[in-house]
Amino acid sequence: FCWEQGAAQFLLVWPSRQKVLEVRLLMSELVIAIPSLTRYDLLSRLCHVLDSDAAMVYPLKIVILDNGGGFLGSHFEKDISQDCKNITVELRTPEYNIGVAGSWNLFVREYGQCIIANDDVTFSARSINAFLRASSSSPETVIFENDDPVAGFGFSTFFVNDPSYWLSMGGFDELFNPAYFEDSDCRYRLRLIGRPALKVHLPDWSHDNSSTLRTASKMHERTHWCTFYRNRQYYILKWGGLPGKEKFKTPFVN
Repeated sequence: FCWEQGAAQFLLVWPSRQKVLEVRLLMSELVIAIPSLTRYDLLSRLCHVLDSDAAMVYPLKIVILDNGGGFLGSHFEKDISQDCKNITVELRTPEYNIGVAGSWNLFVREYGQCIIANDDVTFSARSINAFLRASSSSPETVIFENDDPVAGFGFSTFFVNDPSYWLSMGGFDELFNPAYFEDSDCRYRLRLIGRPALKVHLPDWSHDNSSTLRTASKMHERTHWCTFYRNRQYYILKWGGLPGKEKFKTPFVN
């Protein structure tokens, strides 16, 4: 397939099926936004994969949000700068770790329609095309998430299709900090208003589960589980039960 850019739209051509699909986007380049904490090696891997494949099909802007504060000046940053010539890279370094929900909200507010991905995944043109085809088929859908066979990881790569509507709902709940249950909260809220997140199969996608935790110190691991159970309890307080067993239709109101 190939692309043509003009009037903020892409034309995808599938020669094998003689099928032409026009996908309208809200921007002239496709933004892939990636929050990162410590696994700059995996972040570099993803950037290299996107540069060598997807960037040959789409004009890509990669936005890196470095919550760990150690990427700039590292050899991973230099490798990306030297090797990845087909993508535009923008680095943002907050003063502190703003967490997953905070990172996602920043991306949606400042970049609008975009793909948001963990740093420990890989995907390329075929997966991007799957999101864009889904957007064309179901333009009213607010968020498309990955059809991950491992339960709970659908938001490791997802496409914000209607950013304005999601922000009008308040965006991601940043009290789920620094991570976990913000995705479940999003899913449930979208179901309540009748615009559920839809799953999309990403054919060239892979994920290194719990990659940050596997390389973390013992203290980081203990803190991780402390915040995980705190967020778990907050979810129960907010919705009356765990994901799939919610009882409340209004937050904190039985």
